[in-house]
Amino acid sequence: MPHRKSAGFLAAIALLFAVAPDDASAIPPLPAKTAPAIDQAVAQVPPTLASPQMTVTTFLESMAKGTTSGNSTAATCFESKSLPTSIAVRDRVMSDFANALQWLGWDPTTAKELPTESFKGERSLLFPAAAKFSKQIEEQSSRLAAVFPGEWKIELIRSDDTTYRFPATTITAGTLDGVTDAITRLRRESGDRPQSIQDLAEWMNLNAPEWMLNRMVFLAVWQWIGLATIVLLGLIVDLLVRVFMARILRSAMKRFYKPTDETLIRRSARGVGVVAATLIWILLLSFLELPLAGLAIIAPAAKFAFVLAILIAGWRLIDLFAELIGQHASQSETKIDDVIVPMARKTAKVLLVIFGLLNLAPILGLDLGPLLAAIGIGSFGLAFAFKNSLENLFGSVTVILDRPFLVGDWVVLDDVEGTVEDVGLRSTKVRTFYNSLVSIPNSNLITKKVDNYGARKYRRWSTKVGILYGTPPARIDAFCEGIRELVRQHPYTRKDYYQVWLNGFAESSLEILVYVFWEAPDWQTELRERHRLMLDIMRIADELGIDFAFPTRTLHVRRADPNTEPTNAELDQADPLGARRAGRVTTRDVVAGDAWLAEKPPPYNFLSAEETKRLDDMTDEERAAAIETRLAERNSAEVVAKAAEEPATGSEKVDFTEQRNSGGE
Repeated sequence: MPHRKSAGFLAAIALLFAVAPDDASAIPPLPAKTAPAIDQAVAQVPPTLASPQMTVTTFLESMAKGTTSGNSTAATCFESKSLPTSIAVRDRVMSDFANALQWLGWDPTTAKELPTESFKGERSLLFPAAAKFSKQIEEQSSRLAAVFPGEWKIELIRSDDTTYRFPATTITAGTLDGVTDAITRLRRESGDRPQSIQDLAEWMNLNAPEWMLNRMVFLAVWQWIGLATIVLLGLIVDLLVRVFMARILRSAMKRFYKPTDETLIRRSARGVGVVAATLIWILLLSFLELPLAGLAIIAPAAKFAFVLAILIAGWRLIDLFAELIGQHASQSETKIDDVIVPMARKTAKVLLVIFGLLNLAPILGLDLGPLLAAIGIGSFGLAFAFKNSLENLFGSVTVILDRPFLVGDWVVLDDVEGTVEDVGLRSTKVRTFYNSLVSIPNSNLITKKVDNYGARKYRRWSTKVGILYGTPPARIDAFCEGIRELVRQHPYTRKDYYQVWLNGFAESSLEILVYVFWEAPDWQTELRERHRLMLDIMRIADELGIDFAFPTRTLHVRRADPNTEPTNAELDQADPLGARRAGRVTTRDVVAGDAWLAEKPPPYNFLSAEETKRLDDMTDEERAAAIETRLAERNSAEVVAKAAEEPATGSEKVDFTEQRNSGGE
């Protein structure tokens, strides 16, 4: 069985070689299915370019419209990439070519003499004209060929897509300039000179003296004069706009911002003046109808100068308006605008630079299409490469949205302590207290802890005042209450929470805790008010006869045999149970007359300075004490009831947290 299969395979190969043709011409034609493909290709041909007649008609009718869309349609009548990239130069090339066709006698009517079938010939010659065309076209063609001898041809070539288009050799700059000059000379010889100046260049070419038509470095004399006039006119407009704009800006700045920056105003006005001058140059250059060789240089240069002037003027105006808005932001109560204004200023400048690059690239002949495509394809790679930059950008957005700090706040960012000076797109600048400037990447704001001292509602101050052992308890009470009254009356202290109590027995002093919160807006004010409060405490101590303690060491000298016996000598011989019993009895004797044994004291109430003054002005001390007790009980009950009914929120919640976490330290 395997041998039979092998034999059949070899027989089939031999049969194929036996019927194979000897040459390629004998190969049978392709299947008929290719014919529909050709018909489909023909059906896809634009009807406006399907024949020489349609191409010429489409071009002339589109150019006659004089619109941007008409010029775009006319541009499709030329081979791909045969027209200049500059729109101004492209339109001028098509305009000169259309004028040449019309002078030769071609119009939508005479275009009907051209072939209408798309498969009839591969080329169709319009100049030099053949005898089959009308007499006018033939005569005009002969006249032009006589004064402009050469190999220039106007022809339509059938492309691979079966459309007819003008080739690039038909519209070269040097050739079209020569054809235009030849037609101008023929029109002057025939007396075709318009009396009205509807087209300045045409009127000058047909009516100006011969010496003004002589060319000097690819421009006629009258065109050099016109170019100088345009430049001078632009400079005059620049000066006028600069003076006018400076007055407007100066008036606006004085109206909204008193200290006017004259240098910034002059620079901004100068930038606007340059924009006006370059705009005048671009608008008036079209009236000169410069030769294509010169227009290809001067038109892009003028547009380049115009875009560059916009960049410079925009940059300076952004600085000016940012200065104006920044001054208003610095005077407002909120500080979020102090962050937004510098960031908006930098963002506007980045957008301005992108605008300039997008407009300058075509002028310089740079194709941004492949670059943008590469950016789209390599977006993942770019995202990875610019990961840090994107993180910094998101960090700056976080500063705006979450507002963890504002410009001027005292913060600790990534172990750097200082005052926030500037928030940018990439980093935040912090001025440390030793006057160095630290730049912190904004990406750290997303992952690291931010401690904002500037957002504190109060500034806490906790200290201990040491007084001498042996100070009478009454004087200690008077001294503590005197410090409390000082806190109540002080303009920068928090009145609803403070602590002044005898708080510790130190080695060489009795310690009084002074725990105060400042409502000072900044550290300098806090230091000044702390200085004032400490001096006042010293004056109170002097008035009450309180002596401050300082570290001391006392040496006690004792004789071997004391002269007196202890009053409770039996306590030394007591057993532990008896000693504890004696301590309890002694304590009962000491506190026997205290009122708190009969009734639990209410929570402490923070009285105001006005309330304490009214109590102290009462002559009846017993009545004043009773009123103070009732006031404390009433206010304490109100505070407790309010706390039970209305849970603390907002700033009150923060206050209670501070009290709970203070710990007296």
